[in-house]
Amino acid sequence: MKHYLLLFVASLSALLLSTSVNAQITPANNKLGLAVYTPPQNPAFDFDSCFHLGQVSGMNEYQFSLDWSTLEPTAGTFDFAYIDVANYYFPLYNMPVNLVLAPISTNVNELPADLTSYAFNDTVMINRFNALLDSIKIHAPAITFSSLVIGNEIDVYLGNSASAWANYTTFLVATSAHAQTLWPGIKIACKITFNGLVNNPTAPYAQQINTYCDYIGTTYYPLNPDFTVKPVSVIPTDFDTIVSAYPNKPICFYECGYPSSTACNSSDSLQKEFITQIFTSWDAYSANIRLVDFLWLHDLDTATINFFALYYGSSDTVFLEYLRTLGLRTWGGNGTDKPAFTELQCQARQRGYNTLNMNCTTGIPESTESSTPLVLAPNPAQNDLSIQPSVILNDADVKIFNSSGQLVMNITAINQSEIHINTSELNSGVYFLVVKNGKDYFNNRFVITR
Repeated sequence: MKHYLLLFVASLSALLLSTSVNAQITPANNKLGLAVYTPPQNPAFDFDSCFHLGQVSGMNEYQFSLDWSTLEPTAGTFDFAYIDVANYYFPLYNMPVNLVLAPISTNVNELPADLTSYAFNDTVMINRFNALLDSIKIHAPAITFSSLVIGNEIDVYLGNSASAWANYTTFLVATSAHAQTLWPGIKIACKITFNGLVNNPTAPYAQQINTYCDYIGTTYYPLNPDFTVKPVSVIPTDFDTIVSAYPNKPICFYECGYPSSTACNSSDSLQKEFITQIFTSWDAYSANIRLVDFLWLHDLDTATINFFALYYGSSDTVFLEYLRTLGLRTWGGNGTDKPAFTELQCQARQRGYNTLNMNCTTGIPESTESSTPLVLAPNPAQNDLSIQPSVILNDADVKIFNSSGQLVMNITAINQSEIHINTSELNSGVYFLVVKNGKDYFNNRFVITR
């Protein structure tokens, strides 16, 4: 990547758009999700295998999504097989759950068949959903619910109809009030696409319905209308946009992904850059963004893609490739890590979400002028940091920036092959180190823990 220092400085400048945040994300305050329910080809690598891979990688909340029509296939007849298993499984691993119940899922009405002619504000509709909640309460007494999400990407289905939004708002207010009698203190959200939240014509309707929500729920896939990818450089601006629109409520990215298919003008390396930038921008808004849930663990197989083609009523190959390659691991065999998954594990480790023993220099861009990156040890560091640039430095400048882009340390005229820096006066957090050596630049990221 040519002239990566300019990109680095631009990234730091983008971080300065936030004036209220100067810390990195932490497992205690910021939740990391990973949609692990897409297993690879080998049937022995089942959901349990995927779940444990997600957990060791840093996943500390799980999203459990069910359509209303799945739970109530016929009027008053419930199927709680998934709920019953979840009630045993997730408490076994002390895993909090974000429960998504979808009367609407993107462009599909997921109501029981006998309710499809009713408006959402009809008392029959509201009472039936409340009865569903009553039954879930009975079948899931052991699960710790972090939030209840009522509806998935509802803006796609509701469109620009003021009456449809008003009816659904009435439905959400009534059913969430009932949910809070069953689970006192549970946080309520509804999933709305990023564009639906911040762009007209649906943004005003989203703003209205979110006055009744505790969390601002969204899905984030930076795509053009033709499902080709936008550059990852849009992420800092997008994060600033959503935080500016909703500065006073926690924001949950219940879905966050980026395809790797060349049909989407993407690649494995771009998907990896997406992961890097998401974490960097999340650091900048750690006080605002509560959750980022990455979708999916594995790429999808042909049968699943054929199902989605029918479900969404689309044969657009770019759209289907977008869905197929959202995975952070491949599908074939046991699945293999894409660069994006290794990057996610490393970014999570640097922030304390996991303790994996791995080489975590993967997310650091390297200069085209020099192929010798900086080696930092220890990383995470406490009071001392050793820098080995693998070349002899000649009148080099060393600068350290914090996660808000502020220069916190500047050392000039270094003439040696190893540098030792006293970091005892730096607070805990993520830092960026830049070394200018003649015409060459090196950089790396490190973490201070106390």
